[in-house]
Amino acid sequence: MSRFYSYINSAENVIKSYDGNGPLISHLKSFFSVHKQMGGRDRKTISHLCYCFYRCFFLFEHLPMKDRILNALYLCERSSHPLLANIAPALDETVMLAIDQKLIILNEDATNIFPFMQLLTEKLDQELFSSSLLIQPNLHVRARPGMTSQVTDKLNNAGIIFSLEEECITLANGTKLDSVISLNEEAIVQDLNSQKVLDYLDQYNAPHEPLRAWDCCAASGGKSILLADKVKGNYQLTVSDIRSSILDNLQKRLEQAKVPLYKQFVVDLTNEPVPGNEYDIIIADVPCTGSGTWARTPEQVAFFKIKTAAAYAARQLKIAANAFASLAPGGMFFYITCSVFTIENENVIDALSKQFSFELLEMNYLHGYDKKADSLFVAVLRKPV
Repeated sequence: MSRFYSYINSAENVIKSYDGNGPLISHLKSFFSVHKQMGGRDRKTISHLCYCFYRCFFLFEHLPMKDRILNALYLCERSSHPLLANIAPALDETVMLAIDQKLIILNEDATNIFPFMQLLTEKLDQELFSSSLLIQPNLHVRARPGMTSQVTDKLNNAGIIFSLEEECITLANGTKLDSVISLNEEAIVQDLNSQKVLDYLDQYNAPHEPLRAWDCCAASGGKSILLADKVKGNYQLTVSDIRSSILDNLQKRLEQAKVPLYKQFVVDLTNEPVPGNEYDIIIADVPCTGSGTWARTPEQVAFFKIKTAAAYAARQLKIAANAFASLAPGGMFFYITCSVFTIENENVIDALSKQFSFELLEMNYLHGYDKKADSLFVAVLRKPV
């Protein structure tokens, strides 16, 4: 029994010492590096308690910290848990009930799970999105072209449980893959909906070869590799980002993925357009609040400020406008965020339409709350010929 109370005390210490600067996982690693006596099971349990707490951060605020942690574990679990069984057996007996029923037992309101509904787009189901924040999404991997059988054979040989739909492989979160498959070369770790954001490319007839493509906020390069895999032809890939260190890491990843790079450059697109370039495809996966991914990083909900969304939206419009200026006539512009906030998505496209003439080919939310995946926004714009 004392071991379980020790877990709660440790989780409380982690939470009290965490200020939201940097990912929670990094803070946990620092905490465990000091408490080296904790074994793997201890670390896993304490980490889980902390993540459950942040999933329910705006619930049970009137209760002592220990009760908040316990109630959060109860809400987030779907089956009997040893800690609940030993400390709160009455809760453990009903842990398999639906979330709405458990909230009634705890005398809590579901609307408090996500207190930023005024920002949430009308295109998503508020209740389903809110409830999804209590559930850890799956790990998704995209097999590279022609590699599906090779990757799944390796997973089977390693005894790893997975499901397969086309090239998307779904696994339990936390599955270790580094020693099983050749990441980047054979497969890419990429969320289910991130794998779909360039699907409109299937309807694009390139005006000439090579196809000139620019990933203007390239970051780690997931969209660049996706583009290369979808085009499968003669293309010139240009990438840019705000820091050279980002591009250095990206170049290494593209080399591992055997994706040829035509050009790279550092640019801050919030300042000005890039003169003298025209591209047939521009991918603008712009910096955002990441609200569509908060089921993976629930600590971000706890430290989010509403004014932050407006600041991101202003920045996104500048980036999109300055990048769009380099789109060739007839070219396609992909505006992508992992946000579910109207101000960062529909409003940016509306503001962009007041600056430029374009055909809106698609504007859609890829919701992940019913798939244990992230929720993303994508708009595809075509410049008139």
